Amino acid sequence: MKPVLSVAQMREVDKRAIGDDAAAGYRYMQRAGRGLFRAACELVPDPSSGEIAVVCGKGNNGGDGYVVGRLLLDAGYRVTCFSLVPIEELRGECLYAYREFDERQGNVMVLNDSAGFPFTSNRRLIIDALFGTGLQGDPHGLYAAMINVINNSGVPVLAVDTPSGLSNDTGIPGNPCITATVTVAMGFPKPGLFFYPGRELAGRLIVEDLDYPEATVAAVKPQLYLPATESLRKLLPRRQPSGSKFDHGQALLVGGSPGMAGSITLMAEAAMRCGCGMVHCAFPESLAHILSVKLTEPVLHALPQTDAGTLDRSALDGILSLAASMQALCIGPGLSHEESTMHLVREAIARCPLPAVLDADGLNAFKGAVDGLEHHAGPMVITPHTGEWERLFGALAATPLERIGQLKTTAYRLRATVLLKGNPTLLAAPDGKAFILPYGNSALAKAGSGDVLSGVIASLAAQGAPVADAAILGAYIHGTAGVIAAHKFGEYSVVARDVVAALAQSIRTLLQ
Repeated sequence: MKPVLSVAQMREVDKRAIGDDAAAGYRYMQRAGRGLFRAACELVPDPSSGEIAVVCGKGNNGGDGYVVGRLLLDAGYRVTCFSLVPIEELRGECLYAYREFDERQGNVMVLNDSAGFPFTSNRRLIIDALFGTGLQGDPHGLYAAMINVINNSGVPVLAVDTPSGLSNDTGIPGNPCITATVTVAMGFPKPGLFFYPGRELAGRLIVEDLDYPEATVAAVKPQLYLPATESLRKLLPRRQPSGSKFDHGQALLVGGSPGMAGSITLMAEAAMRCGCGMVHCAFPESLAHILSVKLTEPVLHALPQTDAGTLDRSALDGILSLAASMQALCIGPGLSHEESTMHLVREAIARCPLPAVLDADGLNAFKGAVDGLEHHAGPMVITPHTGEWERLFGALAATPLERIGQLKTTAYRLRATVLLKGNPTLLAAPDGKAFILPYGNSALAKAGSGDVLSGVIASLAAQGAPVADAAILGAYIHGTAGVIAAHKFGEYSVVARDVVAALAQSIRTLLQ
């Protein structure tokens, strides 16, 4: 798991690792330059295909620019560094980097105005080394003018650490702000690189590990993380070579109401695709004839219903009896807002000791009775989208770090994992850790998508994954499936069942 650090935390890491030792700082700068060099070579594979411009400020970001410029020169690229300040104003590591570039006979032009920045049809890449993460407020003067020139150039942009002008805590851009093709974040990712519009302005994000000492990083007490692919792979429950369907877990899914048979159908199909041995579906008895046609593999259980055709409170005994032989419960999708049904949900959560996924109308059952969420018999993950969160807990904070703080407080109070669906999805666990899960795309902004995610998480929990791990891994599998489906159909045209169909490839991709 990769720590995601605020600007203040990143500044503290640098202070502890470097202090006043410019030589140590320059070693980190050289590592950063190597990461930028690899990204630049990927963007411009052929050194003879054109020129690369590096636009440098006077701080460490500018120093990173001179380092990558030198490495590109050594590799045979044609490079010009453009300084927005007189060379005599350079200090510390940035001055070291400039001198090494100059010693390689690197070409440096000092700009007095943006009109002095020459563009030709042969320019292949611009490297933005103007501002780092410490910028406060809007860029001004020559810097602002250069950002506008770069954005209007039509040339791909590689951003050093962050697109110049972006707030790395909030994802809110200054006016103006670089629009990057690729951003190489140094050491650790920052929250603002994952929240729109910052995520879009950053382009493709690469995190370059600068090998800071573990004790130095631990000292700033990171509690926000980005899962690494290898970490996600380890969360996937193992298959049992000699095991039966019972050894791979049974999931009980409770949902559906008149007109909402699709919810439990999508949930069940997703659960089966994600590896559990058996899926049992509990639903109002009037849906039996529909679901017996729509579902083949799951076991169907028709339970007592209200006059409105929704699950009746008297279905509780049947649900608890079924749960006695299961390994996970998911309750909520498509259940309706009927009073009797909401009582059923609250009682089931309070009495069923299974790991539980509470979603959709399962969450709505606690509207006005949110304290009841504290009384769950087993481990629980709640999966609200923004609207469901606000119905239960009130307004979400506007800034990412404050929002994450809200989730952590709620997870601790409820003793439950909180998965806030969105782009990015956020997760807070009862132990105080939080995760950014930046998976998926707008293809998932469709009816039924949340039902698919619930089925994925329930399936993983039934196979033995702790609920927080099941939610993290489920968000990845679901989000990646959305991307895979969009490659086939386009983001406009994906529907929820396309995401179900793509789950298998998503899991294969993770395993590979």
